Amino acid sequence: MSCGIATLKKIVTALLAAAVVALGLIPYFGNAGNTDRIRLVVDMHGYMPSTSRTPTAEDPEVFNSTYYIAEAFMDENPDVEIVWARTKPVGGMDAEVAQWMTTQIAGGTVPAIAFSWGTRYQDRNWYLPLDEYLDEEGSWPYGGYDTWRKVFRDYLWKSGATKDALDRTVAVPITVFPGASTGYFYNKRAFARAGIDQVPVTWGQFVTAAKKLEENGYVGVAPWLYFDTTTTFDAWVFQSVMSPSYSGAIFDRLDYDGNGTVTVAEQARATLEGEFSPNGVNSALAREMYGNLKYYYKEMLKTGWASIDYNSQWLNGTVGIREEGLWALPNENSNVVRDFDYGVFVAPLVSSDTSEYLKETEFSDGPFEPGADLSLNIMKAAVEGKPEVLNAALRFLKYLTKPENISLICVENGGVLGAVKGTSHSNLIDEFIKNKFPILPKCSWPAGFTDEYGDRLNRTFERWVNGAISDEAFYSEADSIQSAGARSFLGNMNIDYSGWDIRA
Repeated sequence: MSCGIATLKKIVTALLAAAVVALGLIPYFGNAGNTDRIRLVVDMHGYMPSTSRTPTAEDPEVFNSTYYIAEAFMDENPDVEIVWARTKPVGGMDAEVAQWMTTQIAGGTVPAIAFSWGTRYQDRNWYLPLDEYLDEEGSWPYGGYDTWRKVFRDYLWKSGATKDALDRTVAVPITVFPGASTGYFYNKRAFARAGIDQVPVTWGQFVTAAKKLEENGYVGVAPWLYFDTTTTFDAWVFQSVMSPSYSGAIFDRLDYDGNGTVTVAEQARATLEGEFSPNGVNSALAREMYGNLKYYYKEMLKTGWASIDYNSQWLNGTVGIREEGLWALPNENSNVVRDFDYGVFVAPLVSSDTSEYLKETEFSDGPFEPGADLSLNIMKAAVEGKPEVLNAALRFLKYLTKPENISLICVENGGVLGAVKGTSHSNLIDEFIKNKFPILPKCSWPAGFTDEYGDRLNRTFERWVNGAISDEAFYSEADSIQSAGARSFLGNMNIDYSGWDIRA
């Protein structure tokens, strides 16, 4: 009878734990009552394991690979208990995630390992520098490499998504995009009927294709509406289409140290010296870029676009081009409602065919140094004064970045590649990675520098697009916001800019 009671207690405990997780009351993983174990709180954002191992009517999509990886890690490291941080607003934008992080830090509950887009909040001094752990001889315990850093794709360590403005590595990449973070899904039947015989590879070709689709009764381009339901400066069309081209055109003026990469600090310097200003030394270039963004919202999108159900229109075949993240590939491939074939093409850059200021786009066969998708930080507030938690965090990150573990994540996700060498990926992206990809310059156009000034820039841009302010008023306000954001960022990072040639 005692065995039956013990079993019943385990079942009840498991059911209660599952209920607590489902209700989002506290993060939970395993035996939280075991005080001898190091409690390691982990946030993996969109890669968090689902609370159920099998699909249910209420939760039809499950993600299991990180669950099994954590289980195997705890089997090998019985002194550590993984606790998933399930209260985070995973679908939140910058300001929401920043507020959540701030609250967790203030309450002493911030995850030791967390996702925050690599270096997004570097000016808040939240991240633990990781160079000494990555470069320590013998730091990779699984064989084949003498340091942890050497396990990864080498180019990632030059990225602003892993290194902060002080040249410190503060993020560990786990997965990378399959050549690009986003793409344009297109209706092959609509393209054929509109007489479009090849996918666009430049912005000019993209605009022409959208017009042809509209003329033939289709929605030319449908924006991604999961988050972007307002007119926003820092949207995908800026990040993927405009920013690389226009910043690349003045790359030599931005790369102050000549090392081939424009850091955020160099970007801030260039902003204060007027390089990005619509009223500065490159005013025609800047005004053209802002004008292209305005044209996208005013002319290419339908009036009332934010309230249109483009998902239904895509399924019924009336959308020609649909903006979407590559993570949608698995769902699109399993779609049984759509009755037309679809394809995906890479976001087409603005190029010399539409601008006298820009160079002709160069392409590579296959992905060119794709950026980090999932990258994880160790949060200083969670490990300072707690060497045992730091040690557990490093052990888990090293275990997570074993090629076989990242391969599990990539295959289950379906739309990403591994950030370490020797990983596998899902065959769902095989066709996409055969595309020609633009060779992007290692620089970008600023978008406010901090979440506060980024939000101000977004609001000002929306007012301009909606006709609430004139062109000149927008140029002046955008310039002021960018400069104020640069100063705020530099001040937060304690970067001395007294010797720069700053505009009055």
